[in-house]
Amino acid sequence: MKEKIETINQKQKDNVKIASFLDTRRANYDGLYFVRTRVTLVKKQKYYPTGIAMTIQDWQRLPKARESKLVEARRSIEASSQVIFNAVKQLCEFNAFSFDRLETLLGRGDKQSVNTAFKHKIQKLIDADKLNTAEFYQGALNAFVCFKCGKWCKRKEMQKCSKDILELTFHDITAEQMQRFEKEALEHGYTKTTIAMRMRAMRTICNIALSDGTIRPSDYCFKKGSQKSYTIKKTGSRKIALTLDDIKIIANVSIKERNRKMSRDLFLFSFWANGMNFADLIRLKWSDYSRKTNEFTFIREKTKSTATEDLYISFPLFPKMKEIIEEWGNNMNKESYVFSFLKGDESYADEIRLTKNITYVVNSNIKKLIKSINDNLPEEKHLPENVSTYAARHSYGTILAHNRVPESYIGFALGHSNKSVTGSYIEGYSIEDRLQYNSLLQFQ
Repeated sequence: MKEKIETINQKQKDNVKIASFLDTRRANYDGLYFVRTRVTLVKKQKYYPTGIAMTIQDWQRLPKARESKLVEARRSIEASSQVIFNAVKQLCEFNAFSFDRLETLLGRGDKQSVNTAFKHKIQKLIDADKLNTAEFYQGALNAFVCFKCGKWCKRKEMQKCSKDILELTFHDITAEQMQRFEKEALEHGYTKTTIAMRMRAMRTICNIALSDGTIRPSDYCFKKGSQKSYTIKKTGSRKIALTLDDIKIIANVSIKERNRKMSRDLFLFSFWANGMNFADLIRLKWSDYSRKTNEFTFIREKTKSTATEDLYISFPLFPKMKEIIEEWGNNMNKESYVFSFLKGDESYADEIRLTKNITYVVNSNIKKLIKSINDNLPEEKHLPENVSTYAARHSYGTILAHNRVPESYIGFALGHSNKSVTGSYIEGYSIEDRLQYNSLLQFQ
């Protein structure tokens, strides 16, 4: 028979009861249980976190404990309970109690909750089929919940973690707390780039809260020019570009394992196709191809719904690229995709999931390939170990730049939407230009 866990701090005002209890439904990663304050109105209950966690044994000893740690915990729980009871009493005296009013009085209503603001943003993005961006905001929310909790979960652990246990309020979002977040995130293996991304997501949420009046301008911690503000650090881009000699080594190495060979070939195709992202590579269709110019022309998936105008990208189809399509792709048919990953009846969510899976497999195989190549090379000639599909894009732009190709062409070929003022009246690059510049990346 399961042992009964007693409650403490029982109080009542009219027909509203409150009590502190140990929530033994789920332990955290340290095997401890969270203490909560329960508010009950007839059969409806609402739970409020105290920030305290302990074992069942410590909870049972808590009322009479004399150890300083448990005495401090008991006082904190009592204080948390008293704050809630004072709010309940205030509402009951005006005959106006409701859980919504209690939430507002405690500063935990929907508008005061950072968690809820993130969830609203994420749901809007999901409704607009912006699933990657939704995942970006979810990752940011997870990171800030980890910070609040003090337990920095890895991605797989986070999937098992109950993210709603700890609630963030906008009172938690101060310059001092953001500086603490940055310091702790670095200590737990976050890169400066990832931290900056998480902070930009939080800044967006705070901007929304500022615009709808949820927070005051004086409480906004991202404002510029104030000593009490937090400035998001600018991060330099990672140096992940390969040289053309590196690309040649990868292209010419003999590979027996079929899956790894396909990954290598897709990486090379991406490189030669203007550093094409894999989200665009798997969606590339034969209807995008022109026999007349021997080119593919497409719109980047990433900017399709955000750019103010459609930015078409064109790249010539060289012999080695044709060979890759012949081995791994579909026969030329206006209705079919160039590669065989999509059938055409997938939902957008399925396309996103497939892109991630393919990218993961290619990245994994490329890293194994680089390791095997380096095992047969002297150390001074080793290729970079952090090669991924993204390196194909960086390498394309960097190698062309080192060959004195105009920066404006590189931006055009990569599909960058930020144009200079002159870009609005300079004509696009000709077929001859594209053939000339992209041929610099070809080799025997």
